[in-house]
Amino acid sequence: MDFSISFYVPNGLVWHFLANNDDIFLFHFKSQLSGSKSYRAEAELGFETTTLDMDKTGSITRTAPYEHITVGDMEHILPAFVGTTKQVPPMYSAIRMGGKRLHEKARNEGLSEADVNIEAREVVIHRLALLSMHGKQFSLAIECGGGTYVRSLIRDIAHKLDSVATMTSLERTQQSQFTLENSLAREDWSPDNIYAAIDKWNAQWQQDGGSRS
Repeated sequence: MDFSISFYVPNGLVWHFLANNDDIFLFHFKSQLSGSKSYRAEAELGFETTTLDMDKTGSITRTAPYEHITVGDMEHILPAFVGTTKQVPPMYSAIRMGGKRLHEKARNEGLSEADVNIEAREVVIHRLALLSMHGKQFSLAIECGGGTYVRSLIRDIAHKLDSVATMTSLERTQQSQFTLENSLAREDWSPDNIYAAIDKWNAQWQQDGGSRS
């Protein structure tokens, strides 16, 4: 199964490119992205890769049985991950250690988790639900705070079930108050659509009490 990340531009996100001469507004806009994030993720049980996803640069590092896992098992353990918890980030991530990003250590120096002591970080999972499960494939709805790695979450869920798993696709459905339903798909990017999105978001921002003066 190919790995995919759906890419959308929330209405108003184009302000990031168009409002650089308005520091007050840009600061306000950035603050609107500081809330929780929601994702829809798909994963496959039975194997784990170096990148914890289906990136072509990754390779399979572990395999394990998964046939013993039922829908009930999955639903039973998910609440254990909700709330404030510790999570070890992936080796293939942008986190810096010793002046270099972890993915640089992995790709350029051939290092793995066994060679680097990656410190667990505190993350917050607000909501976690099983959307579907068919054989070795399952999908999750996730609402989490910043700094959470969905790849690591999927890894940890599988380990909790005495197996392994790899993320096969990821779609962000919400960022703070910006939702997927109110976003522009990339194929819809055009001057008219972008300016309409700007006007819509700006009107909502003004209605909510924002001020550019």
